[in-house]
Amino acid sequence: MIEFELGCLSIKISEEVFEKMKSFIQDENHKAEAGGILIGHYLEDNNYSITDVSSPSEFDKSSRFNFTRSKKNAQKIINKIFKDSKGKKIYLGEWHTHPEDFPTPSGLDKKSILEQIRGNILNSEIIFMLIIGRKGFYISYVEKTGIKTEKNIKFEEF
Repeated sequence: MIEFELGCLSIKISEEVFEKMKSFIQDENHKAEAGGILIGHYLEDNNYSITDVSSPSEFDKSSRFNFTRSKKNAQKIINKIFKDSKGKKIYLGEWHTHPEDFPTPSGLDKKSILEQIRGNILNSEIIFMLIIGRKGFYISYVEKTGIKTEKNIKFEEF
């Protein structure tokens, strides 16, 4: 289990989930961006656990510097996991890769994550944006009022 603090929040990501996201690292020039959704639990007292992520699907669009996931396909995944977990596992945000050692979100990344939290009915007041780079990852938590705490973490820290 990978654990870290993000402002006032405590985040846990299962090793399996973390390795699944890292398997899409853009470590060669021909590799396109990849991404999906983050699913997990709000435990209590600002503790979150990311237990599942979706992988890119044939319905997504991607290129070297862009990833657009299929909303319809993502919703099917969210609905199934929510139902199978009897409402315990919920949508917690988005993840994707960048062809950078230590990624930073683009303007489009920020706009997209804010549209997610402001434009949808969610089971959480907070969602996350996670970007996997070649040597580390970026994570932030997002509320309707905007992007809050942001952090860059080196893979070697785990």
